[in-house]
Amino acid sequence: MHTYTITLSDSTHARARARARTHTHTLKATLSRVWCGSGVVGGEAQAGGRSLALLRSVYLHNNQLSNAGLPPDAFRGSEAIATLSLSNNRLSYLPPSLPPSLERLHLQNNLISKVPRGALSRQTQLRELYLQHNQLTDSGLDATTFSKLHSLEYLDLSHNQLTTVPAGLPRTLAILHLGRNRIRQVEAARLHGARGLRYLLLQHNQLGSSGLPAGALRPLRGLHTLHLYGNGLDCVPPALPRRLRALVLPHNHVAALGARDLAATPGLTELNLAYNRLASARVHHRAFRRLRALRSLDLAGNQLTRLPMGLPTGLRTLQLQRNQLRMLEPEPLAGLDQLRELSLAHNRLRVGDIGPGTWHELQALQMLDLSHNELSFVPPDLPEALEELHLEGNRIGHVGPEAFLSTPRLRALFLRANRLHMTSIAAEAFLGLPNLRVVDTAGNLEQVLIRLPPTTQRGPRAGGP
Repeated sequence: MHTYTITLSDSTHARARARARTHTHTLKATLSRVWCGSGVVGGEAQAGGRSLALLRSVYLHNNQLSNAGLPPDAFRGSEAIATLSLSNNRLSYLPPSLPPSLERLHLQNNLISKVPRGALSRQTQLRELYLQHNQLTDSGLDATTFSKLHSLEYLDLSHNQLTTVPAGLPRTLAILHLGRNRIRQVEAARLHGARGLRYLLLQHNQLGSSGLPAGALRPLRGLHTLHLYGNGLDCVPPALPRRLRALVLPHNHVAALGARDLAATPGLTELNLAYNRLASARVHHRAFRRLRALRSLDLAGNQLTRLPMGLPTGLRTLQLQRNQLRMLEPEPLAGLDQLRELSLAHNRLRVGDIGPGTWHELQALQMLDLSHNELSFVPPDLPEALEELHLEGNRIGHVGPEAFLSTPRLRALFLRANRLHMTSIAAEAFLGLPNLRVVDTAGNLEQVLIRLPPTTQRGPRAGGP
């Protein structure tokens, strides 16, 4: 099948030019007005003997189109269009008479404050609708705006001025993006129609302490991911959907975790509570007890002075950087034999604060970040499986010959910005490390002499004054 590329200009009598291509129909434009009278977009226009009714994709983005420049019958006769891009223009409301064949509609980065009643009543095949970065308010939408979109799966309404979740959402919707609006309250009644929702993104709204009451998300039984970044929440929202897999709550005001705060979501695999106000004394030792499926836990940027107790034994990644940790003991890490990545950067740890046997059960640990602490030498008895070790930004002035005896699989070592001199690293320090590829010693007191064993295949090395 032949396809066509149509180029429109902003002249009074725009001319259609078509040439045979393959796979896609594309309408490219640099214009401020579409003139139907010229026969460019109308159903009778011909291009190389082929009707424009064959068009599948039309791209009119990055122009100066206003509603006045897009007449009601602009797309008359183009009944096969599946993708229409009108983004980055100057539209103030949703254009009428859009092709009913649409599957993807891009209207982001306009000035749209209203979707007229019935404007989307015929687009029953529409699967993706992009309305982000507009000026939509609650009064610009009503309960019928999206109700006829029986195939809609993705709806992006982020970066608008909504204060509530829109009503009339279709049950086929899988992803709803409402980030960076002004939403203060989520009501269960508004979500009843969207029972198939899998991803709900509500970051950077104004929910506060009461905007997500118990049961507000109860209709969303299949919800997989909930983003609540930056909403001023002071606790984990109650009664979340039981099947939730990812709960993303960074940059809120959560100061405590009780024994049952997470009990309603036993299937969580990802929990992000970074940059809240959690203190060790207010994290219950059974807070994580029911999260047996948890694989990733991010507690970075809180006020923890010691590791939480009762961590799920299936964890693969644990982020604890930028806290106030002053001690490490074996007990909180006991049983974490599947942990692969552990970040303890930007804390207040000294070698004497790391208890004997702390690393003993971390048999699968491959990446350990101890950068920007107060370590004066390489901690002993590091995990045998370790491949990447970050020690930059400490107070290390000497690396002895036995520093890495316990880590034969080490591939990358970062020692930059310590207190090392030219001969501070013992000649034998890297013996028995056949996989070592990177040794970074930049930013020390002097350029550091690095001696790799002859059997090591040398890769990139970083070093310097």
